[in-house]
Amino acid sequence: MIVLLVVTIATVLSVSIAKNQHRAISSATRYFDRAQAYYYAIGGEEYARQLLARDFKEHPEQDDLSETWAATDLVFEFESGEVDIVIQDLQSVFNLNDFVSSNEGNSLIAEKLSLLSSQIGLNPSWMDELLDFSDLDGEVRPGGAEDYYYLGLERPYRTSGQPLQDLSEIRLLRTMTDEAYGRLSDVMTVLPTSGGALNVNTAPPMVLQTLATNLDLESATSLAESRLRLEGFESVEQFLQQPELAGLAVKPGGLGVQSSFFKVNTRARFGTQIVFLTSFVFRDATTGKMTVYQRKNNERFIPFVPEEEILANGL
Repeated sequence: MIVLLVVTIATVLSVSIAKNQHRAISSATRYFDRAQAYYYAIGGEEYARQLLARDFKEHPEQDDLSETWAATDLVFEFESGEVDIVIQDLQSVFNLNDFVSSNEGNSLIAEKLSLLSSQIGLNPSWMDELLDFSDLDGEVRPGGAEDYYYLGLERPYRTSGQPLQDLSEIRLLRTMTDEAYGRLSDVMTVLPTSGGALNVNTAPPMVLQTLATNLDLESATSLAESRLRLEGFESVEQFLQQPELAGLAVKPGGLGVQSSFFKVNTRARFGTQIVFLTSFVFRDATTGKMTVYQRKNNERFIPFVPEEEILANGL
């Protein structure tokens, strides 16, 4: 009986030790695979920087969607994993810090944002809320709200009183809903500086439509199709000479054909571990020097749809 008892105890201890070792090995393996996936994601970021640097050397005065960096098939497979890279031109959409750069807001971009809001079915009052949220004067605009409103919420907070650091901040605005934020996030961004040009070579039709009150989506889509055939407009003047813009008196102010700010979305898998890395890159328009000024981990993204497919579906 004593021998059987000893054997039983030894067996139980052995099984327990084996289970603990298995858990430890599994945990270490997952940790190693995740770390490896992260380093592959960093490698994807570096590859994107090299693409953008090479593009600057070849075409320093123009950026368009026919260039290599804008390809939708930047997928690299290797043993035990793969890396997917999507590069987005952040100057293809509106920079909200251009709007909040002064207390009264930039009148030209204010006009465009108001028109865009109407196009996507939003009340333009969110623009007053944004100005109140970002300024320091404490005066309430007709459609805005200041600290007294936000401090009265169940989870109170104050207005920021500064330029936006991230687009997600507009979710804090009084009337902003998840649906409205989803619509705005497709056509807006936040850059660390103001005064940059909107790149007409990469802007989607919905953004191009805001350049003139009488420019409809069909004409804006036709403009996008023209730039595909031309592999981008060489200058703003060439863009303004397109027949779709005839008689619309589109102002060249705030428009350009070159970009300096890009977002690199990287998805890396190693083994069973998947890592998402979002890198914000600045490329100096004079020297081409590349700088990563912000990174975000685990921000999932949906790969780009080729512009030909977007135009075919009228998006």
